[in-house]
Order: sequence, then C-alpha cells, then structure tokens
Amino acid sequence: MSRISNHAITFCLIGTGALVWTFAGRPLATHPDLAIPLNPMGINGSPYGEVFAMALQGPIETFFHGSMGTGVKYQIEGRKSKLTGLDLLTRPEFKQRKAKAEAAKPEPKIPLGQRFEAYLASMNELSSVSTNPRGASQAHKTYLRRQAEDKLRFAYRLDPSHYGNYNSLNFFLTEPGIGSTRVLTPEAIKLSDETIQYCLAKEHDPRPALTAASAATNMIHLMFADLHSGGPPKFTTDQMRKYLGLLDLSIRRYQSQSDEWKRTGNWNLISLQRITECEDRFSFICKIRDAAEKTILRLEGKYHPQAAK
Repeated sequence: MSRISNHAITFCLIGTGALVWTFAGRPLATHPDLAIPLNPMGINGSPYGEVFAMALQGPIETFFHGSMGTGVKYQIEGRKSKLTGLDLLTRPEFKQRKAKAEAAKPEPKIPLGQRFEAYLASMNELSSVSTNPRGASQAHKTYLRRQAEDKLRFAYRLDPSHYGNYNSLNFFLTEPGIGSTRVLTPEAIKLSDETIQYCLAKEHDPRPALTAASAATNMIHLMFADLHSGGPPKFTTDQMRKYLGLLDLSIRRYQSQSDEWKRTGNWNLISLQRITECEDRFSFICKIRDAAEKTILRLEGKYHPQAAK
C-alpha cells in the first residue's frame, strides 16, 4: 500500500471521527445536568481566589457608582457644582483658587516618596472621573449595572464565603431598582443555600460562619417580604424555622471558632479593622436573629409583646 493511500485513509478516519464527535457531542454539551462551572487551575474557592475576590472590590465599586449616576462634587466660588475630569484640568477659576490657597499657606516640606505617592493617588482618582459634561443615559446606567453584577458574580465564584461579595450579589438579585434584571427570587434562594452549605463546611476560620449567618437572615427576610406581596404566602413558618435553625448553627459555629482563634492567637494575624468588622457584623446578626424569632412567633400566634417585656 502506497504512502498516499495511507494518508488518505488516515484523513478519512480523522474526518469521520470529527463528524461523529460533532453530532454525538452536541447533546452532551447542551445537557443541563452536565453544565459544570469552569474553574481554571482550581482558583475558585482557593486562597488565591479569596485574594482576587478582595481585589475586585475597587472595580465593582467604580461600576456601581457610575450606574447610580453619582459623581464628585467640588466647592467653587461659594457654589456646589458637579465637575467632570476635563473641568478639573481646564477651568481657570478652579486653578486660580487653588493657586491662591497654596500661596496663602507655607509649603510644607514633603519627602519625594510621599509626593510621588500623592501624584499616583490623584492619577488613580482622575481615571474614574467622567469627562462627559452630560450625565449617563439610562441605557448606559443599565450597562454599568450589568457590568457590576457580572463582576460580583465572578468575585462570588472566586470566594463564596466573602461577606461583602455575597451580600452585594444578593442585593442585586432581590432589588430590581439596583440590579439589571427583574426580581429573581429562585436564584436568590439558590445563592443563599449554596452560600450556607459552602461556608458551614469551613471548619478552621470563623469568618465564613458570619457569611452563612447573613445568608440565613437574607432568606428569612425574603420570606417575610413575601407576606406583603399581595398574593398567597409561598413560605410557611416551618420553613422560616428551618433557616432560623441554620442561623443559630452559624452563630454557634462563629463563637466556637472565634474562641479557638483567641486561644491559638490567629486573631492577632489579621488587622484591627478586620477584627472590628467581624465584631460589628456578629453584633448586628444577633440583633436581627432576635427580631426574626419574635416575628416568627407572632406569625405563629404565640408571641405576646407584653409578656416579653
């Protein structure tokens, strides 16, 4: 058999295999039960993913404020006016007033390194200031909200236990005036359930337990809000009790792991600001928990305000 015929047979087999793969692989690719979220290099849920999730806070905040139409306000000639980035660089009265203010006070001796850091900070601020003298259109605001929501989803996949990313994404899903889509109650329920399950599996860090507790409170509040929707209730008090139990479990998990961190000195390894955030969140969640239990008791007809005093 000649070399040409061998190559022809090889190409025919490759072509046949590709054709069969095209027709047989399509049902598998479109099967909903086989849709696995991409996790390149296992970064989602890893310590690196936690760092990247925190780093995304800046871009998310920029898109969110842009979608809300908020801008930087400056005081010029005794009047409050909203300026664009172009005005900051070109308006003569702004430059004159700045020059007078600088000339009226002695110039402090600032080290070169600090001046360079201040210059970089000012350049970073100007990069997010609008140079358009007109406000953003409604279509542009919707686009910015979609960008913020997509980045929140991406950040949540990187670290589902991040307190801020979870609550922000849940807020986007349940508030139609903020998010880019309509109220997505089933998706918000799925998000909270997945968050609770993921965070309660973390056994060596008390902070995910706070996120699980927040997810449980969001579910309880979603059920409370359904009572005022005008239609028949979709949730029962037994379902509310279920998430109240998950909330209690999350609180106990946080307390036990926090005590363990105090014993091992792990709390000393993070900043005071982070510790204060955890304490404030824990105190807030405990107050929400007590209020939620009273509401459930009232719905069950067992709560008597005078007897509780």
